Amino acid sequence: MENSTLAGFGNRLVAQIIDSLILGFVISVLILPIFGISLFNSSSFADAEDEAAVAVLVGTLVVPLLLAGLLGPILYEAFMVSSSKQATIGKILMKIKVVDEQGQRLTFGAALGRALIKYVTSNVCILLWLWPLFNDKEQALHDIVVKDYVIK
Repeated sequence: MENSTLAGFGNRLVAQIIDSLILGFVISVLILPIFGISLFNSSSFADAEDEAAVAVLVGTLVVPLLLAGLLGPILYEAFMVSSSKQATIGKILMKIKVVDEQGQRLTFGAALGRALIKYVTSNVCILLWLWPLFNDKEQALHDIVVKDYVIK
């Protein structure tokens, strides 16, 4: 880690925007067919008179949306950061990667913990994303907890 240059807030932000666009597109492509099938099978919640129709609609629409929307970004981040690339697609394009304190690749467990903390903090308090601007090691909360760095 000593000979590496920290990635900087701007590089990290652009990488996150790229990843968000990619994930949004992929989730949309996966969910749209499910949404279309659900609408075809059941006209709407208001028209569904029996509980079974509502259950089918919820099961085919809401559950996949929740799973894709919640688990997708977390698993994507964890698998990519713990891979040999040590980076998500956005980070790869920005030429940055995530390393532990010794400059090594994160384990899947560490990457999963990092992704969970990152997901929760970015959805609960977006101001925590500004944390790297106020510390000399340019670490966000998820970096501090897992003890990792984002480097060029």
